[in-house]
Amino acid sequence: MSKGRDVNNISSTQNTHVSISQKGIEISHKGEPVKGTTKTGYVYLLVDRSASMAGNKIKQAKSGALNFAKDSLTKNYYTGLIQFDSSAKLVCEPYSSLSLLEKGLTRLKVGDTTHMAKAINLAHGMLKDIPGNRVMVIVTDGTPNGPGDPLSSLRAGEDAKKSGIDIITIGTDDADEEFLKRLASSSQLGVKVENSHLGETITNSAKLLPLEVKQINNK
Repeated sequence: MSKGRDVNNISSTQNTHVSISQKGIEISHKGEPVKGTTKTGYVYLLVDRSASMAGNKIKQAKSGALNFAKDSLTKNYYTGLIQFDSSAKLVCEPYSSLSLLEKGLTRLKVGDTTHMAKAINLAHGMLKDIPGNRVMVIVTDGTPNGPGDPLSSLRAGEDAKKSGIDIITIGTDDADEEFLKRLASSSQLGVKVENSHLGETITNSAKLLPLEVKQINNK
């Protein structure tokens, strides 16, 4: 998996050099890495495309997801996209460019059921070995109904959280609020909103992305 493939200098002075690469944003002073450099974070949006998301819900999910990705970039996060219904599909990996994400969102159409555990497991596999902050934002309008659900989705979420991945959940007014709070990393990160506020809430969830500093070890 390649994340943020572009490698370019974003700032440079006589003694201080700032660069962005697959490892994230790194700062060096006189050729030595600076401790306390913020590493790039990676986030996957897991968007429910079950049949009940048809109409305004999927439209809001698309617009909210794109605005979320734009806001996340200002916090040094790259955003990828996974869609799920009876199956889970990787639409795009996290890149600093939003063109692939925007194209994927344009093509997002509703399907049938809500097998959320498949999407969580897919995102977990993509994120587990990446350094830096890692987050899933799960957008849904109902309770998962795959094999063994809702326990299967909750177990998949617990496995991801044990790997240090944060989970934010956003549900519409048809969703199970208790389930959302249990699946999220903390109850405050599981929210249920009116259908008309779905897009706005997805966008605003970028404010919840962790900002703790990741240390770079000097060798």
